[in-house]
Amino acid sequence: MKRAAALALALLAPGAAMAQQRQQPPRQDDLAQQVERNMRTCMGNAQDTALAARCMDGQRAVVAPRLEHAVERLLATQQDPARRAALAEVQAAWVTYRDRRCDFAGTNPERGADAAADRAACLLQFDLGRTVEIERLLEPPPPPPARQQQRR
Repeated sequence: MKRAAALALALLAPGAAMAQQRQQPPRQDDLAQQVERNMRTCMGNAQDTALAARCMDGQRAVVAPRLEHAVERLLATQQDPARRAALAEVQAAWVTYRDRRCDFAGTNPERGADAAADRAACLLQFDLGRTVEIERLLEPPPPPPARQQQRR
């Protein structure tokens, strides 16, 4: 079933596109590119949605700790306890939304057995996007543009 491989890669494409929207050129170790490569390796030429779901779950097992570490690092940058608590609330709300959204995707009766792959893709896409988002916040700001001297 070609649809399984296409589904897996299509559902991950927005996360990969988001990761590539950095102002800097993509690095070799870019997370989205790494996940996409690993998905292609895991899937090979197989057209099985159950395999696609397992491959996505495997990639999520790699991405999730990186996301957790990024969240911890971002929380550590917040010197004000109220701000740190607010950020923790934002992250908890994001997790709740992600889980509910992906559970909804994974229970679509019209998708039948493919719904499990939909849920796995949803979770991976959300985790990938959030990881990129938070890691971007942790990057140092770009240097200010060089001022040109005005000619008289």
